[in-house]
Amino acid sequence: MDGFDAQLICKGLLGTSFDRKQMIAGLVNLFITNVTITTDRSYDHPLLRFSAALPEPHARLLEAFKGLAYELVIRKAKVQQLERRGQMVVERLFDTLLSDPESLIPQSSWEDGCLESSTERRVCDYVAGMTDSYADRLYKRLFHPGFGSSSDEL
Repeated sequence: MDGFDAQLICKGLLGTSFDRKQMIAGLVNLFITNVTITTDRSYDHPLLRFSAALPEPHARLLEAFKGLAYELVIRKAKVQQLERRGQMVVERLFDTLLSDPESLIPQSSWEDGCLESSTERRVCDYVAGMTDSYADRLYKRLFHPGFGSSSDEL
């Protein structure tokens, strides 16, 4: 597959930092340059009409990397702890903002929401649009006594 084999990939990924960066760059290039675009003319909208796909051997390799990343990174307890914390922050922010959105969400952001949408949808969109750092600051402002003041910028 374009000069890559298991031994070369392992050597690159398990080598020095430079070797690893070079191998990752080579693999990214391999995947990107082998993407094919297909068209489904039964759809008018471009987001539905066009699809990207990899040839079978490339798709299998990519799936193997995904499985490896899942097992070696995502399933680690420290990562799962962070994931759980993030989930809790988002859920608690959503529930709290939903309790009184017009008072707790800045007026400009509340008015930017789709007025035809339900309150739940508008709060959901607001929370979904937050960066991690903004959500963290807002969470601390709402739930950590002594954090922030009324003049602080979020």
